[in-house]
Amino acid sequence: MGLHFALLACVLGLALGAWFYHINSVLSTAPEEAEKLAGPAWTNEVIRDAYEKCRKDPPDFKKYLPPTQNRRYIVFGGSGLVGGWLVEHLIMRGQDPAAIRIVDLQPPCRELAVQHIVSHFKADITDRAAVERVFSSPWPSEFAHLPLTVFHTAAHIHAGYRKADFLDTYMNVNVEGTRNVLEAARSAGCDIFIATSSGSVAIKPTNLLFPPWRRYPKHFVQVTENAEPPSLDKLENFAGCYAYSKALAEKLVTDADDRKGGFRTGAIRPGHAIYGHGAENRNSVVYDYLRRGGLQTWLFPVVLQYVSAQNVSLAHLLYEARLLEGRDIGGNAYCVSDPGPPFRYTDLYRLLSALAHPKTPMKFTPVPPILLILIAYLSEGYIVLQRRYLSFLPRATNFELTMLQPAVFNYSTLYIIYDDSRARKELGYYPGHTTLEGLSLHLLEWNEKVEEKLKTEGKVPNEATTLERSIPVAPKGVAL
Repeated sequence: MGLHFALLACVLGLALGAWFYHINSVLSTAPEEAEKLAGPAWTNEVIRDAYEKCRKDPPDFKKYLPPTQNRRYIVFGGSGLVGGWLVEHLIMRGQDPAAIRIVDLQPPCRELAVQHIVSHFKADITDRAAVERVFSSPWPSEFAHLPLTVFHTAAHIHAGYRKADFLDTYMNVNVEGTRNVLEAARSAGCDIFIATSSGSVAIKPTNLLFPPWRRYPKHFVQVTENAEPPSLDKLENFAGCYAYSKALAEKLVTDADDRKGGFRTGAIRPGHAIYGHGAENRNSVVYDYLRRGGLQTWLFPVVLQYVSAQNVSLAHLLYEARLLEGRDIGGNAYCVSDPGPPFRYTDLYRLLSALAHPKTPMKFTPVPPILLILIAYLSEGYIVLQRRYLSFLPRATNFELTMLQPAVFNYSTLYIIYDDSRARKELGYYPGHTTLEGLSLHLLEWNEKVEEKLKTEGKVPNEATTLERSIPVAPKGVAL
């Protein structure tokens, strides 16, 4: 009898090992259809040339911005990654800083916003009364009569959760918060309202513990036109709670468009991950890599797109400009990405390793996919069980641990390619710089700040924990 059990255990062990080997093998190589979409590899020479070009002759983004408008502006989430650049771009193109308001839980930190002392309102968008006070507070007399544009970029961003048990925070901030801002804006006479949505609304979820008879996981490669979302009737249609809540919020905004009533609305869907210099913001995926000093990862072959926060800001301003020209494109949502073909994580890792300051070296260590996948399922299992049935157990409060759940792989490990041709056609969206240029600008700024810290402090503090270096970089935070 004991021999039978031993043989059975041996067979099961071999089968399990073969299954895990299959998963590791598949996730460690790029599907042919995705590889065909990728651009040429970023060699060290290409990377160095781009960096030196940006260092010697930084690209002038101002020339891509639409003309100054005789209007007032309120930017919700104006201290965040996208909102911060919106404020900078408004000032860069000539808007009077006194005609701009920043609404954010955090104070402004961008150069022009601080330099010009742009008004800052600390308000929680889930508090309707606080939101209404932003609109009712008097403006300087010379601007009080001007028409009003509202850019809404604030959001709760956390890619770790996919179960309905954890929807409440996402719904409160991303859906009800958007409703509060939208309704208060309309009541205050706003005539243009543009919100930041997310390209993740189009991501179809996968299961990386896929059966051995499948060549690839379901939805492993996704090429999507304009990042159109699936049916909103089920959370399970989406990558996770974040994507679902952003899709619901987007629909609130686009459904509110009222041409006859003079209230034009729309949304921009950044696709895929957003990066950007100008502030130390963890919602910038590149800053997060730099802060961590690298990553333990299996993503080397994955083909993807990024979008610069400046290009996302540009899309918002172009949407406003087209509406002011009288084009009847209200009530739409437009996906935008950086120009050029998709790249590979290998290219990104090579760039970061080659360009980062010697005092902040980058290390990307290969790790078997199955290891992190199994840990993620165990992590989610504990978090869900504790929430539903075992409330007497300690609650998982470590942010990085709550990120390491299966949902994060939907956002960070699939081959997701966006077609933003609709934005190019209808908004006239022609991005201000490529991903290679944008990343070079980011590394230039990072290296300059490292030099400053070395001069003033004599060292560069290590911000990342060991746990953080093991978790895929994905959206997180409280504002875009």
